[in-house]
Amino acid sequence: MYHNRANSLLSKVICMLLFILFISNFMIGRPYVKGMEPTDQSAADTNNFRLIVKSSASAAYQTEVMFTDKKLKKELDDRRLGVAFSDSLLLDTTLTYDNKGQTQSFGVTLNGEVVDPTAGSFLELSAHVQEVLRAQVQDLRAKHYGELLPWEEASLILPKYSKFTIVDVESGLSFEGQRRAGSHHADVQPLTKEDSATLKTIYGGTWSWDRRAVLVKLNGRTLAGSMHGMPHGGDGIPGNDFDGHFCIHFLGSVTHGSRSMDPAHQVMVHRAAGLLIPYVSKLSPWALIDVWISAANQGDLQLLQVTTGQEQAVHVRSMRRLSKFPELDVSQLLQLETAVSVTATPERASAVVNRRVLFRLERASLDARWYIRSTVMQ
Repeated sequence: MYHNRANSLLSKVICMLLFILFISNFMIGRPYVKGMEPTDQSAADTNNFRLIVKSSASAAYQTEVMFTDKKLKKELDDRRLGVAFSDSLLLDTTLTYDNKGQTQSFGVTLNGEVVDPTAGSFLELSAHVQEVLRAQVQDLRAKHYGELLPWEEASLILPKYSKFTIVDVESGLSFEGQRRAGSHHADVQPLTKEDSATLKTIYGGTWSWDRRAVLVKLNGRTLAGSMHGMPHGGDGIPGNDFDGHFCIHFLGSVTHGSRSMDPAHQVMVHRAAGLLIPYVSKLSPWALIDVWISAANQGDLQLLQVTTGQEQAVHVRSMRRLSKFPELDVSQLLQLETAVSVTATPERASAVVNRRVLFRLERASLDARWYIRSTVMQ
């Protein structure tokens, strides 16, 4: 009997020691946030920020980071409004956090300035907080977008027969490709039939000449490029279900036929580099009209908004420029009206027709950028 009691007591002691050991390990293993006691985990959650970069509001491809900053939390809670945010174009970086169960969302500029989208104003932030945000934004955007390299440099990084990964900046879908030829831009083929299927999916299930911003990844480098999705020319990879090659353009690359830069490709290269708005802001009225026509042709609402400064609708299924632009000096003009001949397929129609589009452009000052203020199809 005494032997049984001793065994029972020993078992209880062992269980108690194991329980104490478990509790000790649990407390030691709990995450600790600097400046916060281990029991204050709920308070830490309210200081967590989520920074997200994506090329457009509809883009599925995004890069994000989580971080904690008590000073930023306090200044955002105070919500001191500054000057008005006059730019109608959407920022590609957003900052969100939880405030008493409600998700707060702000836009963030390249310089770490925070924009309240509801009030349409910048928020007043201390220099330290803004500098911390600026560093976070620039680091995240560098991870999300590609390098803007001239074609001559990109060609050396992607030599003939090199294999690389191609990422569509909008959908986030990726596939493997190989450069087969091309002296003025890269002539590329999908490696396998699965890669060809992914490329076709990116274009909604049909081959297309539409330009799309892409990232080209090879040997730790990520380059900003622009591709179309139409097989043409020679075929060099048997069994990949792709009859020909497609093209990828980089900064300053030209077409093989005309030996001139393709405006639609160049604007997509800058989109892939995260420089769409700065690029469009420096364009001449004629180049801006070309971007607008490309956007209308592809149904690209974001690109239309970048050229006009306001939300736009698309009323055509296709559009191509026919006439050459006049050689006019616009350096001293604040307003400009010009008519451009195009071929277009109107909405809910199938036949291609010839039309003239009357463009009215303006800018606020001689140093300001041009905007397309109205378009009338005649």
